[in-house]
Amino acid sequence: KKKYLLNNCRVDAYNTITDVREQYKLDKRWPDLTTSKAMTMSGQKFWEYEYNKHGTCCEPLYNQEQYFNLTMKLKDKFDLLTTLSNHGIVPGSTSTIKKFGSAIETVT
Repeated sequence: KKKYLLNNCRVDAYNTITDVREQYKLDKRWPDLTTSKAMTMSGQKFWEYEYNKHGTCCEPLYNQEQYFNLTMKLKDKFDLLTTLSNHGIVPGSTSTIKKFGSAIETVT
């Protein structure tokens, strides 16, 4: 059976998050593991990428804010950041896709 992934439904839909409280909430619960906190907050490239690739496929059921809130609820349910940290994957570290996959498999 062939599977179709929903992604890149609308690649230019991201709206920069200007509410500092929302930025901190996202950074705490969904940080960019490849760059510094300052770069994440100012550039928002990671959140923009994730929303444009995946979040836009939720429209019109979920707008951008609703998408991020739902995503964080799911993240909290699985506590992925703790799992990654327990496997040595922390912000700013270098890890392979295989290492990410192995860590995630331990909780799914």
